[in-house]
Amino acid sequence: MNEEMLYHIGIKPEQGAKYAILPGDPGRVEMIAQYLDEPELLASNREFTSWAGKLSGERVIVLSTGIGGPSAAIALEELCKAGLSAAIRTGTCGGISEGVIPGDIIVPTAAVRMEGTSREYAPLEFPAAADFGIVRALTEAAEKNGFRVHTGIVQSKDSFYGQHSPDTMPVDYKLKNKWNAWKKLGVLASEMETAALLTVASARGVRMGCVLHALWNQERKSKGYEDSDDFDLTAAIRTAVEAMRTVIEADKRKKLRVSVPAVPKKKMIAVVGPTASGKTDLAIRLAKKYDGEIVSADSMQIYKGMEIASAKPTEEEMQGVPHHLMSFISPSDTFSVSDYVKLASEAIDDILSRGKLPILCGGSGLYIRSLIDNITFAPDVPDEKLREELNERYEKEGGEVLLKELEEFDPESAEKLSPNDGKRIIRAIEIYRSTGITMSEQISLSKLEPSPYDVTAIGLTFADRQHLYDRINTRVDEMLKRGLIEEAENFYSSEKSVTSSAAIGYKELKPYLDGRITLEAAAEKLKMESRRYAKRQITWFKRDEYINWIEVDECEDVLAEAEKIIAAHDNKEQSKEEKTVQEG
Repeated sequence: MNEEMLYHIGIKPEQGAKYAILPGDPGRVEMIAQYLDEPELLASNREFTSWAGKLSGERVIVLSTGIGGPSAAIALEELCKAGLSAAIRTGTCGGISEGVIPGDIIVPTAAVRMEGTSREYAPLEFPAAADFGIVRALTEAAEKNGFRVHTGIVQSKDSFYGQHSPDTMPVDYKLKNKWNAWKKLGVLASEMETAALLTVASARGVRMGCVLHALWNQERKSKGYEDSDDFDLTAAIRTAVEAMRTVIEADKRKKLRVSVPAVPKKKMIAVVGPTASGKTDLAIRLAKKYDGEIVSADSMQIYKGMEIASAKPTEEEMQGVPHHLMSFISPSDTFSVSDYVKLASEAIDDILSRGKLPILCGGSGLYIRSLIDNITFAPDVPDEKLREELNERYEKEGGEVLLKELEEFDPESAEKLSPNDGKRIIRAIEIYRSTGITMSEQISLSKLEPSPYDVTAIGLTFADRQHLYDRINTRVDEMLKRGLIEEAENFYSSEKSVTSSAAIGYKELKPYLDGRITLEAAAEKLKMESRRYAKRQITWFKRDEYINWIEVDECEDVLAEAEKIIAAHDNKEQSKEEKTVQEG
């Protein structure tokens, strides 16, 4: 590399790094560097002081940028000449929105370009926008540590005193009018560097994000709020360092995926859909057609003794086709999604090793999506006391209350659930309370690894929903004739876990078993809950675009239609492979 010193920041290009954390104040540089491994002082020149160290094995520079856009732009320009790829600014700001309290963390998604530096790089119409990946990493780091965090737009200015003492300026009318405009537009805070840094980063092809610590809020003071100014920048610094670690590790995973030769995906068929739609029958017929074995994806068929309530196929109905993950644990045992993904993966590998075709069959959407999307989970150490407490609250307070609670710390997961999704709501709250990581964060991080499966997914549905409901009602009547009441009595007379207790089929009969309602009323309740469950299943599966749907009540031959879907999928995958070979 060029041996010439980078004029302003005072280091040689070969001393640069792909990653940088940029505080404004030189006095904060060493403080931040102490969070790195093997920190060392590089240079100190004017407002630019630099240290370097390692984070997740990668070299990171910490460089002060001084006050305002011009010096910040100079620092970023010279780091770009030294090989910069991604940078995070950690700085301070003053609140504009009344919701910003001193001490809060702000992660800007973009900045108002009310300064001069960025105009030398891009027309005013161009937005000063942050890199989405860095914004996400910063937000997750702040939330993980329990900091109050806001994401949104900030305003970048050139004049510090023009903003804080507008009455002393000849153009006070202009400054006040714009300030009022920013308030009406929901701008979070005011500062001096973000717009310049984001615009320069866009011009130079560098990923850039910022995390700001709110020192004060003059709007709140003018309204009489008794806030204390907050000058402890530890939260912003920790957020910047942890987010940079996330960015580095994500880059490493991306590089690994690019450099490692593609592994052939494991071929599999999945038959999904609501209860009583005919999944089991179709899966068995497909298994006989394609020499396959069935892997159950039903969260209740895993339990021994719950044969009728979970609609397990009988030996006769299985027609000699091997079925996996059925009736292998006691109802007293707890079982998690992560347990299922592990065991189902092992079963699929075993089936493939014998030259057979795995056929996933069931209606437990979370099981199926977690397996197919290759979602990995942190080690599951169930907190039975917490889970029991949450189940009791769900029964007493209802799903609306718990869903609102979940929304406070994991809005992404809450948005995907309804008040009826009790098990999933409870699990999402339990994960956060036990680990400090939200379910959506866990899923987002785990999805960085691609799925190992080539899946032909077939979904069964009905053009006329009443046809499905009629089938459900008929199935319940048949279950009662087969001995569902006796099975429910046995279930309640023995020890059971929280997860097995969630089975539809027993709790609806409990009032009848206790002598509180008639059998007819209990049966009607069971039919209604089964219909509601089917509706939730359909809503869940309809989100997955990779599912090929067959309308059972509009199809003369469901098996023939499924065969067409499988052939079309195989042809499409073969075309992809041929194209890859040609390009290679």
